[in-house]
Amino acid sequence: MIMKDTYRNIIAMTAALLLSVSSYVSYAQTLPSLMLDQDPAAVAMGMAGVASDPGAYALQNNVAAVSMAQSAFDAQVGIAMWQPDYADLKTVGAGAMYRLGKLGFALDLKMLKMPAYSGVSGSGSEIRDSEFTPSEMNLAAGFSYAFMDFLSAGVTLRYADSKLAPEASASVFGADVAVYFKKDGIRAGLSLNNIGTKVKYSETAYAQPMMAKVGAGYDLDLGTSSLAFNAEADVLFAGGVMAGAGCEYAFKDMAFARVGYHYGNSAGAVPSYASAGLGVKLFGAQLNFAYIFGSEVLSNSMLVSLGYSF
Repeated sequence: MIMKDTYRNIIAMTAALLLSVSSYVSYAQTLPSLMLDQDPAAVAMGMAGVASDPGAYALQNNVAAVSMAQSAFDAQVGIAMWQPDYADLKTVGAGAMYRLGKLGFALDLKMLKMPAYSGVSGSGSEIRDSEFTPSEMNLAAGFSYAFMDFLSAGVTLRYADSKLAPEASASVFGADVAVYFKKDGIRAGLSLNNIGTKVKYSETAYAQPMMAKVGAGYDLDLGTSSLAFNAEADVLFAGGVMAGAGCEYAFKDMAFARVGYHYGNSAGAVPSYASAGLGVKLFGAQLNFAYIFGSEVLSNSMLVSLGYSF
């Protein structure tokens, strides 16, 4: 009975920490790393990435887009600091994509570190002297194929591991399926994410944060510069809707400025926020940065990534 109470306290405490990331939803305590985009470009544009031009983090946006990537290869590594003044969550990630004709391949690794805490027994006393740091890791591989010059489809397979405490951990398998359209400057994407096994730490099983993402975008060529517009809506299967929109200005495909807004209502997994970001690309090397503001929960969150493409 004491051990069961201990498990319940561990999971309840960790769930409370995870809810600080998505403070409105009851089910968001399961695998929040699947909801937090590691791509600074997408986050700077309101997390509207399902119809965006693909990059190294394509598996976090739309795997099907890899077959229509402008670059043949793109790889990036990055770090994100979520809610540094509130919960001090950190994600570290790496992504890579490779396009070979109509075929596209991609890999993605993301690790989430949460605030440390001391275990508490059913009586309320600490059960260990040292603190424990909850964490998550997910590893994904994806494949896409362009059936037509303007239409492609793809699938992602993912393994995720979550550790709430030394006595409470879970591993799951999941998948995403997606389609992508691009023609005459118009882009559109549809993705069904986080289809898979349930997360089970002890006696209770939780569903993965399954959702459908749909979005559209438009590219406007201005000669030496260009504008890209993205919009996206997400329907969470456990209830709730999110949406995002953003704009990117590019000068000679070398310097980038981005702004966006993400909407998350009382049932949305990621709270509402405004965002801005910058990027630079020179001789294939690239640096991207995003900053979140205008949010009671997520303000002062920052993401940065360094990569190379050709």
